[in-house]
Amino acid sequence: MSLLIFQETKSFSGLFTLARKDDDFLRIEWDGINELEEYFDKFEKDFERILLEEYTKYGMLVEEGTKALVHHDEGDLEDSISFDKAKRVGNTVIVEGGSNSVYALRRHEEPYRYGVHDKYDNGSKFSNYYVYGRGRGTLGKPQWRGYKPGRKFLQNAINATNPDYDKMNERILERALDGDKK
Repeated sequence: MSLLIFQETKSFSGLFTLARKDDDFLRIEWDGINELEEYFDKFEKDFERILLEEYTKYGMLVEEGTKALVHHDEGDLEDSISFDKAKRVGNTVIVEGGSNSVYALRRHEEPYRYGVHDKYDNGSKFSNYYVYGRGRGTLGKPQWRGYKPGRKFLQNAINATNPDYDKMNERILERALDGDKK
């Protein structure tokens, strides 16, 4: 019994023969193995480049969401938020981001304060400024993808971008398999 299969793609073509000789021997011949190796080498390089590009774009989207959802009083916390480009560390792709402000962690994690409270700043009093933990600046910010600005701003930005994350991973695979037509 003998089976011939011809495989052709954009990058290589191959002809291999699967022949059964007696009952104990299987023979496989592949013509075009060098082209296949070149295709896989190029695929690996393209895949890593595409992965880093797409994860960097996703990091920028999470940065946008985090800034949109963070508290806003004077804007210092919002200005301190930034995300780096994606980088490969070992077998992992990492996108680092957030704020270097100690205040950011406190604002992210601290429970809301119940009631209405005044704000005191530089000797001035602003009556009824805070309403259930959100100041007037924060209350004046629009929602972002269905989330209100306030506590858990980074977590909410990630939650809001979950569909984008899934689409990004599909896009990475499509771009890599299609030979990245960009």
